[in-house]
Amino acid sequence: MTGRRGFVGPELTEALYGSHPTAALCPSGETLTLNLTLAFVPAIDARPGRRGFGGSELTEALYAEKKIATIHNVFAVIRGSEEPDRYVLLGNHRDAWTYGAVDPNSGTAVLLDIARRYALMMRQGWQPRRTIVLCSWDAEEFGMVANISSLLVINIKWTRGSTEWVEQNLLNLGSKVVAYLNVDCAVQGPGFFAGATPQLDNLLIEVAKKVQDPDSESMTIYDNWMITNKVINIQRLSGVDSDFSPLLQHAGVPSVDLYYGRDFPVYHTAFDSYNWMTNHGDPLFQRHVAVAGVWGLLALHLADDPILPFNYVLHRTIMELHKSPTQLG
Repeated sequence: MTGRRGFVGPELTEALYGSHPTAALCPSGETLTLNLTLAFVPAIDARPGRRGFGGSELTEALYAEKKIATIHNVFAVIRGSEEPDRYVLLGNHRDAWTYGAVDPNSGTAVLLDIARRYALMMRQGWQPRRTIVLCSWDAEEFGMVANISSLLVINIKWTRGSTEWVEQNLLNLGSKVVAYLNVDCAVQGPGFFAGATPQLDNLLIEVAKKVQDPDSESMTIYDNWMITNKVINIQRLSGVDSDFSPLLQHAGVPSVDLYYGRDFPVYHTAFDSYNWMTNHGDPLFQRHVAVAGVWGLLALHLADDPILPFNYVLHRTIMELHKSPTQLG
């Protein structure tokens, strides 16, 4: 289990099933048929003399159509007043497997609220120093389909709306984008989590000190973060499970990923609904407001501060920690 999502690697697949399930890639417009026979590993049963259902098998048939479809990325641009060719990007995907109340609509709702807040500021005469771009990505979940399929040795190109856009604009993005701030599932439950490239750690901590914790009126997000973890634990964005991946790993853009809660039980199921959110995820929608505060303030600092709030001394220190014993000499 890594980050917000579970992932079974090829090594575990081979250990469990003895070999990789395989399938043949079909031509465009035809149907792909995939037959899997999964042999379950015997489970441990607490009762004396019992070992679960060892040796059971499940055969599953997957039928999928391969076709070409048009996708649509949507952008809203607030042009900068002094450095209009430097961009701060805020992004969330809007396609879902089912109802998608958590994934991705909690993030989409927060992005729209940030747009509303920025619009109110613009009516009062505000204009950012650098250009802000709000990005609504399409077809992110198709990237997840390709990721899962790669485990099954199906030769499908891994793509999503953000990936296609980055590939088409790679040179400009690599030289002009200040940072990319991603929110996929804004709220999955309690607990604030953040991932970032190291030069943005200090900014993230400072912003967390300014936003009220949604689960405690007397504390900020930073206060609760410290009490819960005893230390500020900012994760590294090594995964490929959201739209920060192409910006960071293709274009080398400093990136942040934010969310409340992790590993929620209705992920990618029909139970990922408004009813689940109002009963379990965020009944009063206060965590949504908190994510909007952190996300929006991060963007304001990156767009308005005269000197970009990057800490490359910290970045160097963290990179040193990842050197091998041989390199450390």
